Amino acid sequence: MRCPYCGNLDDKVVESRMLGQGDCIRRRRECLGCGYRFTSYERIEEKPLMV
Repeated sequence: MRCPYCGNLDDKVVESRMLGQGDCIRRRRECLGCGYRFTSYERIEEKPLMV
């Protein structure tokens, strides 16, 4: 992920937590360049089945 503060692409995940009924993951990240901490949310995107 790109750091919103300095734009660096290197980060590490400090903490991961599932939200709700497991359909969303909240991750606390720390930029390895400047040390800024930020949060990212990951959701599963379901696409309808098409034939």
